[in-house]
Amino acid sequence: MNNFKPERNALTTLRIFILLISVVLVGVVRIYIPIDIIVIMFAVFVILIDIFMILVYLPMYFSSLSYEMTDEKIIRHSGVFMKVHQSVRYSTVQYSTVVSTPFSDKTGMNFVILFVYGGSLRLLFLNKDDAMEILRRCGDVS
Repeated sequence: MNNFKPERNALTTLRIFILLISVVLVGVVRIYIPIDIIVIMFAVFVILIDIFMILVYLPMYFSSLSYEMTDEKIIRHSGVFMKVHQSVRYSTVQYSTVVSTPFSDKTGMNFVILFVYGGSLRLLFLNKDDAMEILRRCGDVS
């Protein structure tokens, strides 16, 4: 039985991405709404959401996310407020997709999507070696 945890670099990448989106969003609001008090209130609101996402929610999500591979199935454990456990038997996988971003070896942004009868299982924030191991176990890569 193999256990996989998400890549820690993905947490840092998501934090940076959230900050960049927030700065752009406040800049756009500043351009289109020239009333300073509204822009300041909006910026404070965005900063509070950023603090919650970056310092509370994302670390809790990454600590709860794990993948477990047995001889016959793969199980995903996740959830911050409500725990979710999903499992897929290797024999039911119809096809799979691997999504890798540029510099994915540094950012940890590799995703494996297993499509099964009537649904899919998304395995998020894996490093490249773990993603290839999952594909090998599913029989898609030799």
